[in-house]
Amino acid sequence: MKELSARWIAKAEAHLETATRELAVKKNANPDAVCLHAHLCVENYLMARLQEGDINFPTTSHLAVLLYLCADIEPSWESHRSHLSKLSAINRIILEPEESATTGMAKEALEHASNFRETARKTLGLKG
Repeated sequence: MKELSARWIAKAEAHLETATRELAVKKNANPDAVCLHAHLCVENYLMARLQEGDINFPTTSHLAVLLYLCADIEPSWESHRSHLSKLSAINRIILEPEESATTGMAKEALEHASNFRETARKTLGLKG
């Protein structure tokens, strides 16, 4: 694996750990933070795969764009499109000052990120 791909994966794992830890907080949890870090986990896995495949990608946080760029090398990832679109939609909501994520949204975001992580790690030949 390329060094830069491994760095993207390390960042993805750190984001997932942060989202998981924040969701477990009993008092004053921040659902927005869970959603943001779940989104970043997926974004970083997509970037790792693109890096590994020598595919140039734009600076974007729109998961559907990054997924589209992965289509030729990872066609099976298309099955995650609706969940990744949902993550992007939640991310747009939490970036607005008058909006906030609910705990339910945070749980859903973390679930989508965890599921995509599992797929990405298998594809990249990584354990667990």
